[in-house]
Amino acid sequence: MSKEPAPPAFSDFILLLISAAPKLGLPLDAVLRGAALPPGALSQRGVPIPLSAARYVWSSAERVSGDPLLGLRIAETLDVGTLDILDYLSRNSDSFGAALSRFIRFAPLLADSGELSLSADGGRARFRHVAPNGLPAVSELLAGMTVLRARTFSGEHVRPLAVRFRHHRRGSAGAYEQIFDAPVEFGAPCDELVFRREHLEIPFRSPDPRLCEILEELAQLRLQQQHRVDAPPPAAPSGFVDEVRHALRECIAEGNPNIDRVAERMGVSARTLQRQLRERGTSHRALLAETRAALVDRYLAIATPSRHALAAELGYASARSASRALRRR
Repeated sequence: MSKEPAPPAFSDFILLLISAAPKLGLPLDAVLRGAALPPGALSQRGVPIPLSAARYVWSSAERVSGDPLLGLRIAETLDVGTLDILDYLSRNSDSFGAALSRFIRFAPLLADSGELSLSADGGRARFRHVAPNGLPAVSELLAGMTVLRARTFSGEHVRPLAVRFRHHRRGSAGAYEQIFDAPVEFGAPCDELVFRREHLEIPFRSPDPRLCEILEELAQLRLQQQHRVDAPPPAAPSGFVDEVRHALRECIAEGNPNIDRVAERMGVSARTLQRQLRERGTSHRALLAETRAALVDRYLAIATPSRHALAAELGYASARSASRALRRR
């Protein structure tokens, strides 16, 4: 019997709103209580949540705020790093076009509720968001964030040729044009940002290809973990598994989390460690990936990453070895 597909939204989508709420004076307590979110969704990234719950939180937040332009306000408010790996992948890309391509590829880390695409024809490039049942606030957040992040990461005043939304206008035309500095249209077939094609080549100020390589592999690993419909069910809570997690964190800090070193720290053979983990429905490899993903979340929350620091944080000897090892997963 096949398992149900993974829910198409994740806690990161809610955490964006929670991050912006204090700056906007937005009271979310009642909204979050009414959403029936799963445990950990308000404090941890990557927690699966029903798309219906995510839609409830965002639409209720807009109602509570009384601000029809809440999505744009949040776009102006979000600090770099709020989008976690997505932000750092974008900032360390070498150009606006490369950043857009990476964002499209890994946007499902937030939600799978729409289709993003980037195309170029003639002298124009189009960044599209197709979501027939999308929320206007989310559409405006995405468009505003795309333009504002491009300006921040490039140091240039990136100005679209046109901004189009599927929904009808919800505030004054001046409010939209103040952010986009471009003509804004409503009632379009889909959400769309139109740029001059050469804008895709606008260089970003601090590209780091090696760091991007590491982050891409980690983002791909996280996608696989979140969307793997044939994965076995999570192991039941186990004191032994928790001991292995603790040993893994210590071995990662020492720079060598391979199974022999972890087994030595726990006072058992590698064969015994493998067997006991298998009996509990998990493995050294699965726990190592889980532990590294948690360390990335913690590291990105407190520091601006460099490739060498991130590789060391994950227990690799160098950025090159981190990229090579992650690519083999």
